[in-house]
Amino acid sequence: MKRILGLIGSPRKLGNCEVFVKEIASSIPENYKLKLIRVPSLTIEQCLACYGCIMDLPCPHNDDMEFLLQQIVTSDALIIASPVYFLGSHSMFKRIIDRGFLFYTVLGKTYGKPCILLSFYGIKNRIGIAPQTMMSFATFLGLDIKANMNLRAALPGEILTFPRQRELAMKLAKMLFSKEKKTHMNYGCPFCGCDIVKMEKKKFTCTLCHGTFRINELGKKVRIKDGGIIGPPEHMFLHKAWLRGMKEEFLKRRKEIMQLTLKYKNIGEWIHP
Repeated sequence: MKRILGLIGSPRKLGNCEVFVKEIASSIPENYKLKLIRVPSLTIEQCLACYGCIMDLPCPHNDDMEFLLQQIVTSDALIIASPVYFLGSHSMFKRIIDRGFLFYTVLGKTYGKPCILLSFYGIKNRIGIAPQTMMSFATFLGLDIKANMNLRAALPGEILTFPRQRELAMKLAKMLFSKEKKTHMNYGCPFCGCDIVKMEKKKFTCTLCHGTFRINELGKKVRIKDGGIIGPPEHMFLHKAWLRGMKEEFLKRRKEIMQLTLKYKNIGEWIHP
């Protein structure tokens, strides 16, 4: 029996995130068990930037991060949903991503797991950077993104009143364990599908994978260079090795750097609530 994990990024019970994840799951042809986590209810502390995890030391925080990662590890697939707040995903997803160095501890077990990403917004076309945040979350866990969908529904549970969206749920359900994908590859980066890119001289750079491409005279995208960020675990671990090297370099030069920074210690007045 398949184990599907639904990550509900909204604190609202029976809101669009929750009911649509359940609608998709109810149409999955395989035998499955749906497990749910309400992401805003988790206790995820802020990263301390200690780099302990990069050095294979335990994280000093005793919170729900390990619980979340283990639930992802033991799942066969994920459906991840978030409301769009002020043009972004729920802040809990960013807080988890900020602790993303811990992803390296499970990457070998999470890589390739299929997932569907859902962003729910209210005002027409007011989606902002939410889809990119969702892609970042999935990409750095090595998940296989089957679909990254932006769905307009503002009222709690409103998504169920649209027949076309319920039909979409059935299509997404069939897609989850298939080889089919429904990403916006035609509109965004030709490497990863992210639709937020930087305009530069004679080229575009993807803000997720950092791949570069241009548009030819026929209006088609032409790849220039892979960004070198996304890949199989052994490739992703190169970033960990680089970070470890930077930590070791800092430890070698710590006294030198501290001598430069100490004179700034008492400049300004910290304000507290």
